[in-house]
Amino acid sequence: MAVSTKSGTRTELRVGVRQQQRLTLTPQVRQTIEMLVLPLTELRVRVQQELLQNPALEEVAEEEEESESEEAEAGEENETDDSAPDDEPDPMAEIEAEDFFQENQDNTGGLALGEEPPALERTLAAGRTLALHLIEQLGPSVETELERTIGLEIIGNLDERGYLDASVPEIAGSLGVAEEQVESMRRRILRFDPTGVAALDLGECLLAQLEAAGQSGGPLGRIVREHLDLVIRERFRELASVMGSDISVVMRWVRRIGELDFRPGTQFSPGPEQVVVPDARAYQFNGEWRVEMSDGIPKLRTSPAYRVVLKTPDRHTPEEQAFARDAWVRAKGFQRSVQQRQETVRLVAEDIVHKQTDFLNRGIAHIRPLVLNDVAQDIGRAESTVSRVVSNKFLETPRGVIPFRRFFHSALSLRDGRQVSSEAVRARVQRIVEREDPQHPLADDQIVQLLDREGIMIARRTVAKYRKSLKIPSSNERRARYRNRAPGRIPGWGPARS
Repeated sequence: MAVSTKSGTRTELRVGVRQQQRLTLTPQVRQTIEMLVLPLTELRVRVQQELLQNPALEEVAEEEEESESEEAEAGEENETDDSAPDDEPDPMAEIEAEDFFQENQDNTGGLALGEEPPALERTLAAGRTLALHLIEQLGPSVETELERTIGLEIIGNLDERGYLDASVPEIAGSLGVAEEQVESMRRRILRFDPTGVAALDLGECLLAQLEAAGQSGGPLGRIVREHLDLVIRERFRELASVMGSDISVVMRWVRRIGELDFRPGTQFSPGPEQVVVPDARAYQFNGEWRVEMSDGIPKLRTSPAYRVVLKTPDRHTPEEQAFARDAWVRAKGFQRSVQQRQETVRLVAEDIVHKQTDFLNRGIAHIRPLVLNDVAQDIGRAESTVSRVVSNKFLETPRGVIPFRRFFHSALSLRDGRQVSSEAVRARVQRIVEREDPQHPLADDQIVQLLDREGIMIARRTVAKYRKSLKIPSSNERRARYRNRAPGRIPGWGPARS
């Protein structure tokens, strides 16, 4: 159909079909995803809160064994409306279902079948991790399920400092979405509290904080964008020269930058008084490495009393039936999410231990190159699922409590065709520097030559990257520090050393 306008132009209206890819997640899947991100301590709190809020969810006592009817219930999903009561004696038969129902009806927090899971701030009031703090802010900031999924993936890939530990293309590839969508969500999270999380590097982290303070367009923003390397190396006179300002003015700017948060995620890291609780333990039995899941997560079941209510519709009002059904479905979904989370963590831990036996037996020099897709294929899960599992999870080993994510590294080639983990090479760089002559520290090119003699082919820029990640200064700085023995510090510039 054509429409004429006063200017004489013609506008055509057409009806067509456009194919669009959309990702839709059910509340059950969203709940399971959020469970995967939770560390063990947060999961324990979440389970206890759900037990308090939903009377249809119960904790199975250690000495109590579930009846055969309870085990058969695992296969029941949508049959609760029509199914008749089991013929076997119910362990709760001596309790009047009506009395139990009436007693708990007012204490459920209004749980219903169509409701969303409770807001995380209601369930995790204390001891929150960075991931949980960001997830709370993610909900109101997204409009679609796809945006929420991308946001959860980004949050699950943050390291303990709050920096993004995976590239935008890697996240886009694991989710099957465009890189522009991932980058757009990352930019949004960059403005969350604490400002600067999900940054790709230090400069971007600091610049985000300056933008939030309205100071990114002035000299502070220019220093961070163009001359941050001079600040880190404490070459302040050279900085004053390129900025065309007096050294006293430049030092005020430097101190202002030093007041920014260089590691925004660490304020949510466990403090010295807190203990990291491992999700699983690796141990050796008869020469074979095995995995044991940590205790502390209660065994859950749906309430037998609520099942009685559902199986006796003639004894209850429609309102009571609807209330019981909603609470029961919610309890069953929560129980399933916890089980799936624990099962997936166990599978990932077992696969890591299976692949890293040389490391467990012989040390860091023998750690194996490993990527998320390796484990995902082994356990039959999506790579994005494995990525969420390795976030904020810890494995107890004879060599210490190690974050799951520390086991995943890229590979470097040896001259004989074999591959070695980047983590092993990083440790080798650290040992080389520790054993160097402090009066004549080794430059990155010299470290490359030493590694080349050992058959490790590596570029100088890669050595520099590993050295910086280990917080090892350049050879010039190491030489200067040795000569000075007690180098001076710039007041307010502590974060530069972190």
